[in-house]
Amino acid sequence: MPRAKPSPMQRLLWLPMILRRAALAKLMAEDPELMLLDESQEINMGAKQYEPSQQSQGGRYVSDPGLTDYVSEIGQRLARVADRSLPYEFVVIDDSTPNAWALPGGNIAVNRGLLTKLNSEAELAAVLSHEIVHAAARHSAKSIERGMLLSSVLGVASAAIDQRAGNYGRIFEDGAQLGAQFIVSSYGREAELESDAYGMIYMVRAGFDPEAAVSLQETFVQLSKGQSSNWLDGMLASHPPSQERVEKNRQTASRLKQSARQDLIFGFDRYQSMLNRLSQLSPAYNQTQTALIALKAGELDQAESDIQKALEQTQSEAQIYSAAGQIAMARKEFTQAQRHFSDAIKINPDHFRYFPRSRLGGQSTGAKRRGTGRPSPKPSPATQSGRRTGLGGAW
Repeated sequence: MPRAKPSPMQRLLWLPMILRRAALAKLMAEDPELMLLDESQEINMGAKQYEPSQQSQGGRYVSDPGLTDYVSEIGQRLARVADRSLPYEFVVIDDSTPNAWALPGGNIAVNRGLLTKLNSEAELAAVLSHEIVHAAARHSAKSIERGMLLSSVLGVASAAIDQRAGNYGRIFEDGAQLGAQFIVSSYGREAELESDAYGMIYMVRAGFDPEAAVSLQETFVQLSKGQSSNWLDGMLASHPPSQERVEKNRQTASRLKQSARQDLIFGFDRYQSMLNRLSQLSPAYNQTQTALIALKAGELDQAESDIQKALEQTQSEAQIYSAAGQIAMARKEFTQAQRHFSDAIKINPDHFRYFPRSRLGGQSTGAKRRGTGRPSPKPSPATQSGRRTGLGGAW
């Protein structure tokens, strides 16, 4: 039987390394929409990275399940009118940094720190629809594909390719393992404008007033002026707002509202009602942030004083107990640190950073999940570093 004609990617892999980069540049110029990942691979890659990405960002916010259900409800309402059908999923992350992000295949997350900055259900819809477009338009997947090529992953993985079957599976397996590394922290201007424009279309289809996307960007433009590093580490750094986005959104909103065939809502009252519990906890979280800043500065007594004030306000939040544990460890109060981490584990037994075994000299506390007999979660390579990865589709 005659052998099948090799594909452009196979021919690229056969080239000596010194010629591969030139051939790669030519290949990408000839086919800028070249897809290394089909839809199933894209979905699988996002699914594999979803849990490690959540862990690296702070874990799921579990102390208010109703809030996650609400965010998911709004997200699914938008997903149903999106132009691309994907297994969309929405979670709330237990982190004060204002941020939201999307992985390939429709895995989307929003930090509780961003939820407290929004004013209405329609503004939440603006955030989620923007992330849906990033997933639907393959913005993250395209970035990963470029990273796989330009980082010579193909060259490293080429030895594992089954040439007879033309099987590229191992390349994509390696790509999934390196997904967190290749998911970039920001997108270009065109991708952002596209996500804004189509996101507003989805908003109108789902019954939300697109003016909320305008007010959202106006708020972020103002907040970007002289704002704290907490903001700059999150949404404003990964997707900096601009007056251009404000004006483009205003034009799009005007056009869409003229042709709308249904009443469009902002949902101020319902949003504030659903955020009531989290809003009440904001002072305690702000106090915790102050304590962690003092800890970083080496002001241990001040950090201890601040975290105690936070704990006086609430005993329901795992992140606050975790911060108390970190401060106690810095003060070499290891027994107290164990108590704080144990309290965090009781609230959320699924976040690896609350298990202090390695940080407390191998002591037994945290070696197993309390009451389950199961070992503590094993952090993935993406989470072991403790760094915040810049995730695809982050605001």
